[in-house]
Parts: sequence; structure tokens; C-alpha cells
Amino acid sequence: MNDDDNRKLYRLGRRPGEQETTTTGQIITNKTTVAITSNVEIGQQQWKITKDTLTVGTWNVQTLWTTGKLELLRNEMKRFRFDVIGISEVRWTGKGEIPSGDFIWSGEDTTHTRVVGMLLSAKAKKTLIEYNPISSRVITARFNATPFKLTVIHVYAPTSASSDDEIEIFYDSIEHALTQTPKKDIIIITGDWNAEIGSDNTHWESVMGRYGYGDRNERGDRLLEFAALQIYIFAIHDFSRKQIENGHGHHQMACTRV
Repeated sequence: MNDDDNRKLYRLGRRPGEQETTTTGQIITNKTTVAITSNVEIGQQQWKITKDTLTVGTWNVQTLWTTGKLELLRNEMKRFRFDVIGISEVRWTGKGEIPSGDFIWSGEDTTHTRVVGMLLSAKAKKTLIEYNPISSRVITARFNATPFKLTVIHVYAPTSASSDDEIEIFYDSIEHALTQTPKKDIIIITGDWNAEIGSDNTHWESVMGRYGYGDRNERGDRLLEFAALQIYIFAIHDFSRKQIENGHGHHQMACTRV
């Protein structure tokens, strides 16, 4: 397969009727998911994990299908000094990256539903090695860091109204992404899990912090089971949540510093 076969035109998120097309990086063809090499210079910088502070956040923006919304998001990133923000409900079509290379996304071919993405700081963009737009619910990005490479996985889970089959397909796709990640990488998973894990961490101490809120629901049980299987820790940092007024309503942006 030559380079032309791997390249497609995808629409950028604009107000309906004001879209434009742009050439993205090496894009997924058909249903096959492969890592995409970014258009920008690859991994020209490194994060020194033992010295640098890496700030990763997640934000459900409800939509970026509005003129000026992406620029507003960039301003919030600079304001709070984030390096990587996992974005849910982007609602763009297609998958790829914008020409500036600071936003990557993974969506449906024709429908403006769901869609996940990542917004990258200038430094994160320069350390980006590759990304994999797996589905409209899962996207991964790998960054050049030392002493270990860093992989960020951003997810957007089905809601509680979804069927059990949809939930299992979602978790299967995350597990598949994890199996494709080099074993020595540091892995950070961000996302909107549409689950409540509650405040009681009895018997879940290995994967759940002490600062949860409310009661656990069925989707919360499934999330904790996944975390226990993968040995991930869910720490609820209430002190690092920020209410952000963006002109279109309030959103919570959760912050994790590494």
C-alpha cells in the first residue's frame, strides 16, 4: 500500500455548512486501525519524566461543532497550563489531525455523534510520536519521554442507558489498545466513564482512592472490575477540579499531574 492509499481528506469541525477539507496524516483505511504518524516533526523533544511536570486533563465539551470552540479550548489549556487534554463529545466527522498538529480526533465517518480527541500543548505536540484513532470512543497517543515512553489513552464510555453488549465492546476496545501498547511505556488513561464509583472503597483499596463522592452504580462496578484487572488506580482529586465558564455552560475539567 503506497502513501496515497493511506491518505484521505477529512472535514475539520466547523459550523454546519462552513466546513473545509484538509489532508491529514496517514489515515486509517476501511475498518483497520493502525498507528498514524503525525505531520509535525516526530518526537523532536523529550519529556524528562523525572524532572518535568506533565499535566493531563479530561473535558467533556459537549461539542466542538461550533465556530470558535476549538480556539476557546486552546485558551483554557494555556490558562491552566495543561499539556494534554482528552476531549469527549467532539462531534466532528472522520479522524485525523488538524494542520497545526495540536488536535487529533477519532469519530464516525458521517455522523456527528460521540467522537474523542486530544488537544496538545506546544511541548506535547513536539514530543508526539504517533496516535491511533481506534473508534469514536477510544483514541491513543504515544509521546517521546525518558526514561520511558508515555502512552495516553482517552475514552468516552457508553451511558447507563446503553446495553451491556455496548459496554463490553467498549471495554474490549480499551483492552485491545492496552495490548498494542509497548510493555515498557507509562500508561495514563483519561476519559468520561459515565460511571459512579462512589465513596466506599472497601475491598477496592488497590484501585480506588479515598475521596470519592456519592453511591456506586452498576457501571461503577464494571469500571472498578476493569481497573482491578489492569491494576490501575482511580484517584478522585476534588481539590484539582476546576469549574470553567466557557460561554456555553459549565464543564468540569479534571486535572492529573504526573
